[in-house]
Amino acid sequence: MRPTTPLDRVAGAHDAAVLAVARRGDPVSRAALAQELQVTPQAISKILGRLMERGLVEEAGTVGAGPGKPTTLYRIVPGSRRAIGLHLTRSRLHSVVVDLTGEILERREIETGGLQPVPDLIATLAAQTRSLVDVGPGTLLGVGVGMPGPVDGEEGVYRGTSDPDPWRGAPIRRLLAAELDLPVLLDHDSRAALVGEAWSQPGLLRNAALVLVEDGLGAALCIEDRIVRGAHSHAGEVGHTVVRLGGEQCPCGRRGCAQVEYRAALERGDEELGAQILAEVVVNLVRLVDVDRVVLGGRTVYEQHARSMDAIRDALTEGLRDEPWVHVEVMLSTRGTDLIAVGAACEVLEHKNGLPQLLFGADDRG
Repeated sequence: MRPTTPLDRVAGAHDAAVLAVARRGDPVSRAALAQELQVTPQAISKILGRLMERGLVEEAGTVGAGPGKPTTLYRIVPGSRRAIGLHLTRSRLHSVVVDLTGEILERREIETGGLQPVPDLIATLAAQTRSLVDVGPGTLLGVGVGMPGPVDGEEGVYRGTSDPDPWRGAPIRRLLAAELDLPVLLDHDSRAALVGEAWSQPGLLRNAALVLVEDGLGAALCIEDRIVRGAHSHAGEVGHTVVRLGGEQCPCGRRGCAQVEYRAALERGDEELGAQILAEVVVNLVRLVDVDRVVLGGRTVYEQHARSMDAIRDALTEGLRDEPWVHVEVMLSTRGTDLIAVGAACEVLEHKNGLPQLLFGADDRG
């Protein structure tokens, strides 16, 4: 197996860009691709040639546009590649298989019964993966795992919290890859969710925040089409911003963090206060990073979504009333409870921000 070279990575980025356009669904011409990606038609021809050789793109007929040779159209081949996505929580494992367009081929869910010791956790993840490896056509590229943070996606390690935590410091990516003999990606659940949502809404989330409410409260940020990870892979940890001085004790060691105050409000049955806390977090996030779209996702927020979205919109209207030129759209995720698992699988399909080494690496070149 030869190593991936800089030229391979450039080609991979170009190929990924064409696939991203083709993934939108409608057949597309060389000229349209060249115009959208701002490259020459000759370059598009070379990219399409590579993609067709690998079975990722195919011709989709021709269309006439007046005199002259008909225009050839191209489309993505959904069944050419697939990936498995695992959404791990402290008590549940939700799994999907997706094709090259991000469509779900199968979903499954099991209860894990709480925090398992690391060897048992790896065994559970591996067993669920093995049950899905034969689902769907095409080449299986790997497994993506999205889990609550803090997670170091670059190192593939769960960093854990200040509480006693059997998973803390576990090199989950390395352990699972060794168990499965498959490529594995590990990421924070909110970042995986943002990737999944971006695949559902191509081009709409250029400057956006995805606020995820699951067991905890977190966010992922996309600024100028790039997901922000931060110096320590902790960007978006809004759940640990203080909303009440001297408030509830948080596992991180501080008091009054947004996620413990939010959870405490819901446990008391005070859904209105919970919605207000979430709204305050969103307004602060918008003020800090200047996004124009906020997507809400996660099982907990789905249960409270109408109240939460109303509270957030009201808070944004009030907080931005002196700046009428600032518009922020608040949306509910289109992926429902599949969001994180789908996003983890999509991260495999677009490995490393448009440099898909799994998709166009040495193994795939034959």
